[in-house]
Amino acid sequence: MALSDRLELVNPSEIRKLFDLAQGVEGLISLGIGEPDFDTPEHIKEYAKEALDKGMTHYSPNAGIMMLREAVAWKLKEQNGIEVDPKSQVMITVGANQAFVMGLAAFLKDREEVLIPSPMFVSYAPAVILAGGKPVEVPTYEENEFRLSVDDLKKHVSEKTRALIINSPNNPTGAVLTKKDVEEIADFAVEHDLIIFSDEVYEHFVYDGVKNYSIAALDGMFERTITINGFSKTFAMTGWRLGFVAAPEWIIEKMTRFQMYNATCPVTFAQYAAAKALKDERSWKAVEEMKKEYERRRNLVWKRLNEMGLPTVKPKGAFYIFPRIRDTGLTSREFSEMMLLEAKVAIVPGSAFGEAGEGYIRISYATAYEQLEEAMDRMEKVLREKKLV
Repeated sequence: MALSDRLELVNPSEIRKLFDLAQGVEGLISLGIGEPDFDTPEHIKEYAKEALDKGMTHYSPNAGIMMLREAVAWKLKEQNGIEVDPKSQVMITVGANQAFVMGLAAFLKDREEVLIPSPMFVSYAPAVILAGGKPVEVPTYEENEFRLSVDDLKKHVSEKTRALIINSPNNPTGAVLTKKDVEEIADFAVEHDLIIFSDEVYEHFVYDGVKNYSIAALDGMFERTITINGFSKTFAMTGWRLGFVAAPEWIIEKMTRFQMYNATCPVTFAQYAAAKALKDERSWKAVEEMKKEYERRRNLVWKRLNEMGLPTVKPKGAFYIFPRIRDTGLTSREFSEMMLLEAKVAIVPGSAFGEAGEGYIRISYATAYEQLEEAMDRMEKVLREKKLV
């Protein structure tokens, strides 16, 4: 199948459709797009200016400047327990999202299956389709805090299964896999000879004393894991479009070849700034400050949602919360449109995140505390007036 044919199978994001509908709504409070409301720390911006003054305005190597790859290797060893060779096992990408299509294209054969826990980030299934594979949704459940379990996986694995995507902390549910979860998933991957994509872009935003675990750090797992991360969420650098990948050399070689004929390379002066940021204590202090504020916001929204009659699991990570709206009798899209038009609050229908997302909505609390308070007031008012709870 030609790439043009595969593009016909990929629909525009439901999130973007909702925000097209939101255009022109006066007084709108947006709790939709997953983007930090914090600005990039000033010292990181200064590093970018420093790079520009140094004349770093030319192409970098396809896999990224060595300075950044070495800084990423240092970070992975210090924070994740993953030892890599920056010359052959690390590459820099144009945002973390790009890594999925490039990584899948490195090994996936036509119609091979990829297991994806659902509810799932909106880009996963399209990436599998564009790479020629078949996405297979593996439902996760509110009763298990939306954490993926091996029992869930066993129901959907087949002879055609080639890979598994995991995302912890999770978008859209905020679920965080425990150490036991990760170890069991690793054993499952070995048993079925699967390659794992581990999306860890929210790794630093975990709450209640919870720790996030990198599956590639387990014995023998690096050779079958593609660890994907980036700077967008960690350092509030969404517009800088910088991600990074750690994987076996044969995977990185093929992904680099893909990037060579795709984007050529990430922005050079942005790479310099990211490399300096990783080694700067001020960066990690800023991350801690953001984390504290996200946790404060999470506590507010979780409390208010449950009080207004929308049962909600308390998320352990990321900056999303996933309340159940099924009891209102509305579909997730109907609920979201009602809140958009009548409460002037933009939220995302759970159906945007796969079949297992129906009956829920996603709220991003990467929004000012006062805005969240007002949004909760508006939502509760509409629910009470319509006697939906």
